[in-house]
Amino acid sequence: MKRILLVLSTTRYSHASVTHAIDEARELLVEGPVSLRVLYIIETGELAKVRSSIDGDGWLGSKPQSQVIDALARQHHKTARHRIRRARKLAKQLEGLVLTVDEVEGEYVDTASEAALLGDVDRVFMTRADKPFITRFLFGSDAETVARLVRDRGGQVVIDDHIV
Repeated sequence: MKRILLVLSTTRYSHASVTHAIDEARELLVEGPVSLRVLYIIETGELAKVRSSIDGDGWLGSKPQSQVIDALARQHHKTARHRIRRARKLAKQLEGLVLTVDEVEGEYVDTASEAALLGDVDRVFMTRADKPFITRFLFGSDAETVARLVRDRGGQVVIDDHIV
């Protein structure tokens, strides 16, 4: 059985990446069953950065800052469910496709790398964060870091740009 991993996250998402993974699964189904794992990472590091930059006694509008951060975390989970729903809808049309979906809180590089390397996948689909090229060039890219780790183990990686 061929295995595909589609990695989505709160800061990295594109319709193109979802479509590419589904199209790859469709092509591979000719050869036999295909497993598509959709891994949605709620990036806790982003929320932790915001939380650490404020004190709990401050206010944003009429709400304590901590309530605003908690509301942001809830919105991340709501966004995840919406984005996962699109992948499910596209995958539903493919007979013989085994679809699994996981929504996980964690750091992008660690969570995506672990899923790709321990999941024994044939191909990984990811999206770059929405950053200017010069920023990626100077400071690196989390998606490229994961891709290097996967490629070092012989896996194939497709990285799409962040386009919603």
